[in-house]
Amino acid sequence: MEVVRFSDLASKEVINFGNGKCLGKFSDCDLSIDPGTGKIKEVILAGRSGLISSIFTSSPMYVIPWQAIIRVGVDTIIVSIPEKKE
Repeated sequence: MEVVRFSDLASKEVINFGNGKCLGKFSDCDLSIDPGTGKIKEVILAGRSGLISSIFTSSPMYVIPWQAIIRVGVDTIIVSIPEKKE
């Protein structure tokens, strides 16, 4: 198992495998952690406009199950989630 620092992930763009769409930067995410196990359950990504804009506008917000992360590359994190209807 490889250990990766959050700071190494922060600059990466999150890309949906299904449609190739950039969902946002990993640095704009929140992590949902299971208090019983301490493991990450989900990545909550505010989309390309940031968390504050997502709260006050109709900007998309993505909830990505940890298991939906397919690969962490040099510049991107590839995930597989259903396409959001906007």
